Amino acid sequence: MKKLFIVYDNIEQPGPEIKNIVGDKSFGEIVYKRVSLKNRFLSSIESYDFVIGCFELNNQQQLEEVEEVLVNLPSHTVVLHLFSHAVISSTEQFDVLVKKSQYVNETVSVDDLSYVFSALDQYREFLQVAKHASTRQIPEQIPYTSLENQAFSDISNYSQFLLYISGGFDARFFNSLKGDEYSVVKTSVNIQKIKKEYHFYHLLPDSMKPWFVMPYNYEENEHSASYTMERFHMTDMAIRWIHGSVSLAEMNRFLSKVFYFVTNRHETSIPKGEYKAIADDLYLHKLDQRVEELKEHDKYSEIEPYIQAGTDYSSIDDIVSEYKSLYNEIASGVSVGKSVIGHGDLCFSNMLYNKELSLLRLIDPKGALEEKELWTNPYYDIAKLSHSICGKYDFFNSGMYDITLNENCHFALSIDFDNKEYIELFKKHLAKHGFDYQLVRLYESSLFLSMLPLHMDNPQKVFGFILNAIEILNEVKTCTKN
Repeated sequence: MKKLFIVYDNIEQPGPEIKNIVGDKSFGEIVYKRVSLKNRFLSSIESYDFVIGCFELNNQQQLEEVEEVLVNLPSHTVVLHLFSHAVISSTEQFDVLVKKSQYVNETVSVDDLSYVFSALDQYREFLQVAKHASTRQIPEQIPYTSLENQAFSDISNYSQFLLYISGGFDARFFNSLKGDEYSVVKTSVNIQKIKKEYHFYHLLPDSMKPWFVMPYNYEENEHSASYTMERFHMTDMAIRWIHGSVSLAEMNRFLSKVFYFVTNRHETSIPKGEYKAIADDLYLHKLDQRVEELKEHDKYSEIEPYIQAGTDYSSIDDIVSEYKSLYNEIASGVSVGKSVIGHGDLCFSNMLYNKELSLLRLIDPKGALEEKELWTNPYYDIAKLSHSICGKYDFFNSGMYDITLNENCHFALSIDFDNKEYIELFKKHLAKHGFDYQLVRLYESSLFLSMLPLHMDNPQKVFGFILNAIEILNEVKTCTKN
């Protein structure tokens, strides 16, 4: 059998529509389900022992480097030249393609998304022509056969890109999101959650329904429940945020739209005692419950020593105690005296947004089975929004963070994204609409701490949340002193 060498061609850049979503990233740098497309592809070929190498081709100048690599390959090596905008959509068909590549005796174009060269001499000829033209075409002098394989999706096509990238949902609470170009079906074994999400929309006041994607066709059996939604051909804000494609000017327009929703939520006046009870339930009692769930998890004992050794705190209880002290100092004096109908999880990943149309649609609300469950604390949605803007929550979900040991032997959290100007912009919108930044961040810290037991499938991420909550509490303390 022949050996297989792969060239991952990352030269072609995304078109303008896709650049609006991913910024200046190449196709290979796009992040999907916490992993770049390049690394996702590399992991897909690790198990093939006949694959003897992979070269990442990022520009025309590197074509000569590829030629140099070919010199040291066995004479009967087959070359698979794959374009980075070809993402694997069928692992079975991809497996067939890779394995059959060992036996080809002619040059093959697979769906115009990859080329298989059976002879190194022909591939060298291809490279020579590509230096003065493009790698996107096989030269006329090289005979080849076209093959349909359906292993790949072409995400250089905007519609295909949206279908692909919008499939990277968090699957902690549901089993699948399936659909076509026009609709999405959300299915879960957590029947109660799906039922509440479905009924939430239909319980909303008519004036608030246009902000939400309408669920329909609710179905339930003894094992699962599902509902269908219209597919909007736009991405959630989190995808664009983590790729650095949201300018400050655009963020300003986006926040204006979001706060228009916020100020038009239905609200009602309630006694101060009831207001305090609702706030305490969200920001204290819920936290206590979640911390107990965390400590009962069998992996928590592995996390606690890192808190003791690498932070200023001795335990999760010590951190929560600090939070409660600040809560009693800051939140106890708040007397807003109103309740609102809120989304309940107003983070970037639940906000579909089209900047050209200034179109905002909300998905995945907290859910409700009766009207009284729609109502919540007016700050809760804002704290959720803050944990995307200020707390960089979406970067954690995409695995785009690092935890290192600093010179003081304390753990340090780093995320390669400067959000300072965005925070200042957020502060202006908060002040304009009567929200206190310090209180928002205090509530936000409770969100990160409350999420810990829900993410114990990834202990490193949980520890990142802990470090992030500590940073937020430090900022809140600084604000208090000033």
